[in-house]
Amino acid sequence: MRLRGITVLLVEDDLDNLELMASYFDGEGARTLSANSVVAALAMTAVVRVDVIVSDLELLDGDGCALVSELRQREGMQHVPAIAITGYSQQKWRDKALNGGFTRYAVKPFSLDTLVAWMAELTGPAASGVRGEPSTAAETTRAGRDRLSQ
Repeated sequence: MRLRGITVLLVEDDLDNLELMASYFDGEGARTLSANSVVAALAMTAVVRVDVIVSDLELLDGDGCALVSELRQREGMQHVPAIAITGYSQQKWRDKALNGGFTRYAVKPFSLDTLVAWMAELTGPAASGVRGEPSTAAETTRAGRDRLSQ
């Protein structure tokens, strides 16, 4: 249970990958908010505080770097760790992601165990605030994973 108390925003437009990763993260104790689009991710983060972002770079309705850049402008989101997941292994994509606000970069296929280890390391015990606390009363009634799609 390496992710106990951590709220993860997972953004992936491939629904099979989204479900697989969300289930794995939940199994590690995370509260996983699953979004299959930039629009959905932005809507979720408007009402829920997250501890870490895991996002694909190329999404159907936009770019993961643009998403992270927009999230970084929101109060309390400036230092939230973000992990890029992508099929692009070229250095130019890695540079774009890391210069665009991502903290780590994983090329598909990657180890889910590695992602979990990174999230645990990046959020660690020094993470600000009380992790996993609901942002609103409505959040308390939601169990496990939340889903929002465009």
